[in-house]
Amino acid sequence: MKVYHQTGFRLNWNIDCFQQNVGDGLIFSPINIDADKLIQLDNSLKETSFLDPQLYLLNEAKGTLDTYPYFPGNIKPDYSTPDLDNSNQILAQLCIDYQLKNNFEYIVIPTRYYADNPTTYFLQTGDYFVSPFIDFIRTQGIKKKILQSVIVKTIMLTDEEKRNETLNWITGQQINGVYLIFEDNATGKQIKDFEFLLNALKFIHILKMNGMEVHLGYNNTEAILYSIAMPDSVSIGSYENLRSFGIKRFRDLENGPMRAPRARLYSSLLLQWIDYQYIDAMSKLIDNYENYFDDSEYKPLMFKPDYNWQFMKPEPYKHYFCVFNNQIKALPQTQLERIESLKTNIRQSMNLFRKIEETVLLDDDSNGSHLPNWFNVINAFQKELSL
Repeated sequence: MKVYHQTGFRLNWNIDCFQQNVGDGLIFSPINIDADKLIQLDNSLKETSFLDPQLYLLNEAKGTLDTYPYFPGNIKPDYSTPDLDNSNQILAQLCIDYQLKNNFEYIVIPTRYYADNPTTYFLQTGDYFVSPFIDFIRTQGIKKKILQSVIVKTIMLTDEEKRNETLNWITGQQINGVYLIFEDNATGKQIKDFEFLLNALKFIHILKMNGMEVHLGYNNTEAILYSIAMPDSVSIGSYENLRSFGIKRFRDLENGPMRAPRARLYSSLLLQWIDYQYIDAMSKLIDNYENYFDDSEYKPLMFKPDYNWQFMKPEPYKHYFCVFNNQIKALPQTQLERIESLKTNIRQSMNLFRKIEETVLLDDDSNGSHLPNWFNVINAFQKELSL
């Protein structure tokens, strides 16, 4: 299973780690890198990577999105949905040509975002994006594999009829696979919704059973849970808006005051990101507290007494890239072994949290409260596989 860097702000952190053999490629973000700069990047950064076209909001030019030739506003001012009827072929050609110029591993077909999908959503997506992209790829004899961008909302997982409709539509397309984004409504740092997680696993599994490649975007720690459905890749991202999909990231909003998040550190042993204030408490109250955190080249600096924990510093994120990539790569190759291994890891993590909380109490965003649900989801999914 591959690991892709979900890039965004601070792209250089991802590139630095990728060049040190952390991860298998990058998912490039047009709102965060100018189109010409992306073309000028070394081919070695792009030949195992792909582009997220980010046409989620047709007429919003967030960041550097309007530097891309396929951005709708460059085709026609005040571009709107009706314009897709007349210019979908031009848009497809420009978007494909740009991806070919960069020699990405895949051609990615974009999708639109709606707060509530219209009843004609799949018909529109087919007419506006899928068909013109497939037609141009065919007529040009392009041999690269094709991924369709798909945003799966909570109701498309939990409502059986909508889930089946979505799966039937995807598997009916002439594509090699999907760039699959689950839009969750989690209010905490980790997803704890049993039904959401179980149906996400079933969704991935059905796509794989239909011969589709499945590349998961915007993953947090739940990527390791999704791994038991045997996707082709998961993603790693630095800031939280790269580890959970939110449309706000793509809106061209005025910059208002923002509350800086607390710095956090990932632990593979705990399957959790820990707020630095608890790491500080652990350092004073727990002997050998550093053993709860993985070794990396960044750990010695972070565990110096005078280290200034701050969410804009690169070390916690580069540490996460290295640690989580290694954790994913260490997963067993077969599905049954992977399932049993992850259940063992969850039990061990829960035991470690019990030991920590004998001395240091943690809040719900740093403790192991997500792990019982994850364990139950795994058992439920394993039961489904045996039916």
